[in-house]
Amino acid sequence: MDHVIAMLQRLLASFTAFIMAFIPFSGGRQAKTDDTVLLRAALVSDVHIDARFPLGQSALKTCYTDMNKFDPDAAVVLGDLTNYGDYATAERFFEITRDTLKDGVTPVIISGNHDIGHAKEAEGARLNPEALRDFLSLCNEYLGYGVDKAYYTIEVNGYGFICLNDESADNWDHPEYSDAALNFLGEELDKYAVDGRPVFVLMHVPLSGIHGEEHYYEGGGLEEPWNTEIRTLLEAHKNVFCLTGHFHKGLSNSLDTPTFRQLNGVNYLNLPSFLMPNWPVEYAINGLGFIMEVTASAVTFRCRNYYLNNWYGNFDYTVTLA
Repeated sequence: MDHVIAMLQRLLASFTAFIMAFIPFSGGRQAKTDDTVLLRAALVSDVHIDARFPLGQSALKTCYTDMNKFDPDAAVVLGDLTNYGDYATAERFFEITRDTLKDGVTPVIISGNHDIGHAKEAEGARLNPEALRDFLSLCNEYLGYGVDKAYYTIEVNGYGFICLNDESADNWDHPEYSDAALNFLGEELDKYAVDGRPVFVLMHVPLSGIHGEEHYYEGGGLEEPWNTEIRTLLEAHKNVFCLTGHFHKGLSNSLDTPTFRQLNGVNYLNLPSFLMPNWPVEYAINGLGFIMEVTASAVTFRCRNYYLNNWYGNFDYTVTLA
């Protein structure tokens, strides 16, 4: 009986989220346009396109087109660019990104488990290290990154976006990070987290015990020892923001399943899935992301539906910088 009740509650939540997607929440605000904004970035995660199916590709173009309206300094995609990690789809993602974003917008891209861990299941299957090399090669070819390691920093307007990609040999959904990557993270945090300036750490899979995955995705967070090691590095600095995807959790302000959380001085934001289904925790429609604005005193995240051009003020978050 409990199983049936839970299933009915999930179906009702899904239906409610679908209806609510077409109603902008009261309090939704447009992105600021005054001169105090020092950095504006458009954020999205889990776009999951497939070269065989035009619908997802069209959705990604729609997303970028809506982002362009706000003249962002950066467009950030937090992994799962593809659904199966095949080379043709990965290349198509980078083509769309290069061709659709406005000139002057810096793409900040990381891979996800579907780009690295799932590549072994795709047509033209590749092991994780080969899929990672292909990802980095496409970053260089289409975006001009000039990187050769799974970790790198993209600097935008003087702010650091520290990017960590999976270095595992054959894991499916659980990334691993080398000692060199962890040393790099510590050094880049030391470099960019100075004078009260915020710094942004990008990973696809969230740290464990932050966003309440035990309530909807048991064991889905980052595994040890990387979870503790990365968390320790983040907590050693002020004004650190850890941006992630992967959970497909939708949006929630519940204390049990928070989309945004501050813990031990670190700010954690977990983005919903843009294209694939979200868990009906509180608000589970697709097309969602955030517009992030940085001023001298605060960082603000404004929730945006890139499909429907709606704002969702119930899920806006402002952090006063320490």
